[in-house]
Amino acid sequence: MIPRLLPLVKRGQAAVDPKLWRRLWAEAQASSAVARRERYGPREDLESWSRRAAAFARQSENAASRRRRQTQLDWLAERGALEPGYRVLDIGAGPGTFALLLAARVREVVALEPAAGMAAILEKRIKARRLSNLRVVRRTWQEIEPEAEGWAGAFDLVFASMSPGVNGPEALEKMLRVSRRFCYLSGWSGSRWGRWGRARGELWPRLFGGEAGGYPNDILYPFGLLYALGFRPELRFGWVDIELSIPAGEAEDELARFFARYTPDGPRLRRRIAAYVGEYSRAGRFRQESRQCHGYMLWEVG
Repeated sequence: MIPRLLPLVKRGQAAVDPKLWRRLWAEAQASSAVARRERYGPREDLESWSRRAAAFARQSENAASRRRRQTQLDWLAERGALEPGYRVLDIGAGPGTFALLLAARVREVVALEPAAGMAAILEKRIKARRLSNLRVVRRTWQEIEPEAEGWAGAFDLVFASMSPGVNGPEALEKMLRVSRRFCYLSGWSGSRWGRWGRARGELWPRLFGGEAGGYPNDILYPFGLLYALGFRPELRFGWVDIELSIPAGEAEDELARFFARYTPDGPRLRRRIAAYVGEYSRAGRFRQESRQCHGYMLWEVG
């Protein structure tokens, strides 16, 4: 994509043409091997997130994750995007990874989380902490109509951290419609993303032939679209080290569930996954290290 983009940059077209960036983003999704093999519809996707909710909540509480969250929130506070009187919308709040911390800093947080398992954990945490300024809305971002909800220009900060809900130009531009001051978006950059990012990249050719390719919603596309729309987002990158150390049998089961969204679970899939897990296992434990790049973006709407 970059070689195709360079002539447009030289002519100045990329800087001023939102249609170009909408098209590039759509092309990236259409050409993505991962997106083309996706078998889950919206309902199955939410069920998958619900099944992962408890494990996701545990993983997000490790020391490295806590440090990353603190760094991002401190950055937002330094830029004036987290004031005590602010009202915040958290899109794809999960089990409250950020929402609980945001609620400690601002007047009100609305946590949008459609996956039942994730929302249940967050609601339990809200009750345990007796929070009165954090409420959960169990709907997808795609279901929200800002004007009908009374959300148009209703939030001082619209926040989306690694959210699958912000999955294209329409979802991104909806963030602009509901914000009156700031927006924050973080996402992956590059070919590895998620807990099984390395395994996806290495197993994909064995299972399907060809490469899995880059993330179809790479942070580059929302940045380019926003720039062309006249915004000047502040964009930061950070490298995240993933270290897995789990029983080999658990790794096989998790990878089988992971790849079930791309191909039916069966003997062939299990054999190849078992062989792959065996390459990284010692004394019955699967151990794998991986590096991923996150992009963090903050911009002013008005």
